[in-house]
Amino acid sequence: MRKSLKIIGKLLVALAVLGITGYFLFIYEKPVDQQAMDKFLMGQPVIDVHIHVSKGFDSNDVYGSDLKSGPKLDHAKLNWFKNAFDKHNIVIGLSGGPVQHVMNWMKEDNRFWGGVSFPYNELNEADEPFVNEFLTYEELFVLYDSIGFRSMGESMYMYYGIHPHDERLDAYWKIAQEFKIPIGIHADGPPPPWMRDKKTSHLINKEYSNPELLRPILAKYPDLKLILFHFCGIYSDEAIQLMKDYPNVYCDISAVSYFMPKIFWEGAVKKLFKEGLGDRLLFGSDYMTFIRGHIEAIYSIDWLTEKDKRDILYNNAAEFLELTTEEINQHHQSVKN
Repeated sequence: MRKSLKIIGKLLVALAVLGITGYFLFIYEKPVDQQAMDKFLMGQPVIDVHIHVSKGFDSNDVYGSDLKSGPKLDHAKLNWFKNAFDKHNIVIGLSGGPVQHVMNWMKEDNRFWGGVSFPYNELNEADEPFVNEFLTYEELFVLYDSIGFRSMGESMYMYYGIHPHDERLDAYWKIAQEFKIPIGIHADGPPPPWMRDKKTSHLINKEYSNPELLRPILAKYPDLKLILFHFCGIYSDEAIQLMKDYPNVYCDISAVSYFMPKIFWEGAVKKLFKEGLGDRLLFGSDYMTFIRGHIEAIYSIDWLTEKDKRDILYNNAAEFLELTTEEINQHHQSVKN
C-alpha cells in the first residue's frame, strides 16, 4: 500500500513539474512594460486596417449596457471607438459593416475609412439594418463614387458557405479594382465555437478562406489591393506564397496574435520576414476593446527592430494606401504630444 502511494506521489510530482514546465514554455508570456510602450507610442501614428462597424448591442457592457437599443446605443459604440482612436494615435481605421452605420461613422469622424463588408446575411444581427445579401455593381458604384466609401471588408463569404468564385461577388472585385479600394479578406479558419454566431455557424466552410482560392480572382483583377486577415493561422504558408506572387497582397495578424500564445504564431511572422515580406505586415485589431492588446502583440516581438514595429503600425499601411507626403506629415503632426 505504502509503495503504491509513493508511486502515485511521484507521478503527481512529475505531472506537476511537466505542467509548470509546459506553462512557461507554451503559455506564459513576459508582461509588456506599459510605460515603455506608451513612450514608444508617443508621436507614433497608427493605421488600423481591421475595424468592424455595426449597431450598438445592449448586451455589451463596455459602452453602456444600461442603454436600450436604438440611436443612443449605436452612438455609444461609435464614441468608444473614437476615444480608443484618440488614446492609441489611430489616424485611419479601415471600417466595414452595414451601409447605414458606415455612413454614420464616416460622417462623425473622417478617420473612419468606411466600406461594405460582404456579403450580408439577414441572420446576422451585426448586419442590421439588412437590405440585400449581395449589392449590385450599380449600388456599389454609388457608395464608392458619390458617397465616398474608401475600403471593403471583412469578407464574410466563408462564414456563409459562399465560394469566393461565386459570380455574385464579381461586382465587389470589379469596384475594388476600379476605385483602388483595399479589401480585407478573412484568410484563416473560423473562430472557436464559443465565439461564433449561433444563427449562422452551420453555414461555415473554412476551406473557402484559403488564400489559394484568390488566385483566379487576382488573375482577372491583377490590381486588387488585398489584406489577408489573421495571418499566422492555418493558411499562413498559402498566404506567403500568394504574397510572393502578388506584390499588392498584404496581411495582418489580428486575432491569432491576441488569442493564441506567441509560441504558436511567432514562427509564422519570422517566416514572413525571412521571405522578405515583412514590409507587407499591417496592424489590425479586429475585435472591439482589443486594440491595445494587438499593439502589445506587435510591440512584444523582441527580435523586431523599433523601425520594424513602426513600419507595421503605420509606414507599411501608408505605402499600401498610397498616402501622399502631405497626408503622412499631417498624421505625424496630429499625434504630437
